[in-house]
Amino acid sequence: AETLQRRKRLSRAWAGVVVVWSLVRTAIVWAAVGDYGLNPWIYFALDLGAAIVDAFTTPRMVLAFIDDHYRQAVKWALISLTVFIIPDVYIFFGSRHLPKHIIIILCVIIGLTLAIGVYGVVRRIRKGRAERRLAQ
Repeated sequence: AETLQRRKRLSRAWAGVVVVWSLVRTAIVWAAVGDYGLNPWIYFALDLGAAIVDAFTTPRMVLAFIDDHYRQAVKWALISLTVFIIPDVYIFFGSRHLPKHIIIILCVIIGLTLAIGVYGVVRRIRKGRAERRLAQ
């Protein structure tokens, strides 16, 4: 029961972080590529929708990996990855011609945020598995 409550608290905290990050990210993207025809409201709607889905799928993916339910974990991982890239894809298709240096910067940022996200997920999975072993 205690583990379930802790998991619920962490899932809710993750949801809050993801939604706040969506707001911050929209402001940054708007400032960076708003002059190239990007509609910030469409981007925000896509990013917020993706954040809501991510807030639901990422904790389930982590918990499925911790509990050794790999088929479920992979399903949640694919959904998380898909919604992660949707707002970024809109940047490229929703704006007029972007200069090469902005494309490079965007790709680096996308790669870094993906790497940081994967690192964080792997870290949480390892920590969760270690806690599960200690509890047995």
